[in-house]
Amino acid sequence: MVALACGLGGCAFSAAPNHARPAIELAPETLDTAPVATPELESLTDLGEGRSSGVLVGSGETVHFQLRRVPGSRAPQPLVLIVPILAGGEDLMNQVAQRMLDRGFDVAFCARAGSALKAPQRAPELDALFRRTVLHQRLLLAWLRGPDHVPPPALFALGLSIGGMVTTVLAALEPDLTGVAICLSGGDLAGLVLHSSETRVQSWVDWRRREDGVGADHLQWELHQFLHHEPLAFAASVPTAKVLFVGAEFDTVVPRRNQDLLWEGLGRPARLQVPLGHYTAALAIDPILSAVAAHFRSLLPAAH
Repeated sequence: MVALACGLGGCAFSAAPNHARPAIELAPETLDTAPVATPELESLTDLGEGRSSGVLVGSGETVHFQLRRVPGSRAPQPLVLIVPILAGGEDLMNQVAQRMLDRGFDVAFCARAGSALKAPQRAPELDALFRRTVLHQRLLLAWLRGPDHVPPPALFALGLSIGGMVTTVLAALEPDLTGVAICLSGGDLAGLVLHSSETRVQSWVDWRRREDGVGADHLQWELHQFLHHEPLAFAASVPTAKVLFVGAEFDTVVPRRNQDLLWEGLGRPARLQVPLGHYTAALAIDPILSAVAAHFRSLLPAAH
């Protein structure tokens, strides 16, 4: 079904193993495994046409979010939580949100918790931002499931680029998610930072060399030491059958090695490989999201 949804010439699809790996329990020492308390809704503004924006407060965080309903629907539809990318990306978020609405899914997403890979951040600050980003998604999910909100019949998560890394951690910590799609993403952040062609990443590495006088070996050690939310540490705790993995054949922002590491860590889930790069994959946004929608529909409860 997912393979048929990709009408782009050159797409390659591989199905998940017949006996897909179940989730492996997170180690007791893993961070952030405790359930998140339902946050307080501070405000909710009706923007018309099924769109609203709101503010949640909880766990020491303030979360700004948007919620969009399928036009004309009288009851909540299966909902897709879209996880933000590294920088900016409002136009992309709006495009993805609209396309998932067009495919019959309600949509929600949080504003970014902060900007990553900028001075004066070093590895501890980057990990703190990653943790807060995951927490914001969990708080929104807790509100969506909470007593003061009509819960959707199913909850999915869709992460793009660094959002796919966040989604991997989120799916391990939120086992009630019905399914996830991890797109244009990878694992081994310490290695990825040193080899990514992304301008912001390269600028941060150059800044660390100038400011701190450190080289690649020190940066890799530091990132391994302090990035506790490395996706590979959480990937095995996501059931393989829940996942659709989307990779880009000519991606240099998230190199193929890093894509493959995360795919392997997730138990070799269903994989759609597009013959494009990280940013040119936007040319295939429709077939990619059609494949994501097909994957999510395949996981819906039979009664829906």
